[in-house]
Amino acid sequence: MIRHSTGGSLLALALAASAPAFATAPPITSADDLGTAVSAQIACAGIFVANRAEADVLRDDIHALAPFTKAVALSVDRKAGTVTASAPGAATRTALHRPAVGCTLTTGDVPLKALDAQAARLSPLPQPSARPWPQGDLPAPGLQAAAETKLDRAALDAAVSAAFEEQNVGGYPDTRAIVVVQGGAIVAERYAPGFNQDTRMLGWSATKSIMGTLVGLLVDDGVLKLDDPAPVPEWQGKGDPRGAITLRQLLTMSSGLTFVESYKPGNESIKMLFEAGDMAALAAAMPLEHAPGTHWSYSSGTTNILSRIVFDATGGTLEGMTRFAQTRLFEPAGMRSALIEPDESGVLVGSSYGYATARDWARYGLLHLNHGEAGGKRLLSKQWLAFALTPTPASPRPSYGAQLWLNRAAPDEEGRKVLQDVPPDAFMAMGHNHQIVAVIPSQDAVIVRLGWTPEGQKFDWNTHVSRIAAALAPAAAPAK
Repeated sequence: MIRHSTGGSLLALALAASAPAFATAPPITSADDLGTAVSAQIACAGIFVANRAEADVLRDDIHALAPFTKAVALSVDRKAGTVTASAPGAATRTALHRPAVGCTLTTGDVPLKALDAQAARLSPLPQPSARPWPQGDLPAPGLQAAAETKLDRAALDAAVSAAFEEQNVGGYPDTRAIVVVQGGAIVAERYAPGFNQDTRMLGWSATKSIMGTLVGLLVDDGVLKLDDPAPVPEWQGKGDPRGAITLRQLLTMSSGLTFVESYKPGNESIKMLFEAGDMAALAAAMPLEHAPGTHWSYSSGTTNILSRIVFDATGGTLEGMTRFAQTRLFEPAGMRSALIEPDESGVLVGSSYGYATARDWARYGLLHLNHGEAGGKRLLSKQWLAFALTPTPASPRPSYGAQLWLNRAAPDEEGRKVLQDVPPDAFMAMGHNHQIVAVIPSQDAVIVRLGWTPEGQKFDWNTHVSRIAAALAPAAAPAK
């Protein structure tokens, strides 16, 4: 069920005083509480960021997500720019939309008025560029023709179709978008009904890779240094062992901090994403469990600490961090639809809440495939990219770099690649519900799959990505 309030402009944002919708959020103690919290966040973005129909968002995103979201109802207030999620026996939760920055799940922990003013000063996201692909969306016939001569068109079409037809049973849009780029050209592109090349889609943890890139820009600028102690205020007390954690260790998930990534009520991941107004503060408050640099542990909390480091380094405001992301990464790379939603403290939630069109996720992959260059300009140094793609020594397997997954296996365990049948030089940004941006240098290719695979079901990354890759031609050997 969806209830509606109609009205005027989405710019009516000064809502800080409008309790009870923004009363302090209660702790999440049950799966039903988690259901309303996650539903408010993703439904708000589905409606206001992706511009999808409210009934489609409720049916295909909320009720399909997990068993504990099936009873959720939504109340949409278009004048205020809010979505409220409720369910029997669960705490009611609200998310607020701000133009140019997306949606924020409200908790009452942090006043909203100052953030509203910052968001109001940001310009709307730029319109698509009237330039040929990849900087814009106009056709690039020369690139297209060259790419077409090298691939197996019938096999590629069949592989892309299989990723839809084998998953989208009964009309449910599990696979929502696939974009395949080879030789710089889009050689395959398909969308489920209700989605198109202008639909922004959630990357979930693929956002971590983007946040890593934003850190990389600051390292290239000399603002941050990989082997200096990370500039985290909570760790600066005399004798605090966390003060020894370096930026390198945060980037490679080897900080040693305690953080339980499994998504169950009471765990740090749930408290951070759905209870805390300042997510980085919660993550930074965690104690050390291992000596820094000695243990690898995947942690969304670690990425949100990195997010706040970027926030502080770019002026300490939502406006400053958003402008930095737009002007230094998104616009130069052609990713004009991209945004990362903030928490109430104004810090972009780098662990989880990045939205972009499928083409813009592909452009993010192209930036890496093209060795840090886009639009004829260098955005990232080769030194940064080499670091980002170097396996972290703290991990027992060589499958993680700096906020990127690597398709490598140790010499004695070749059968343990992340994607077994995909070339070993591939690297990936990956996220919940089986989002993937796979970059395969040996095939000069980027493969993007965005979807919404429900809990308990599976999208076989290896099978579908390898089928597509098998239809593509190997990259030409570099000139000597």
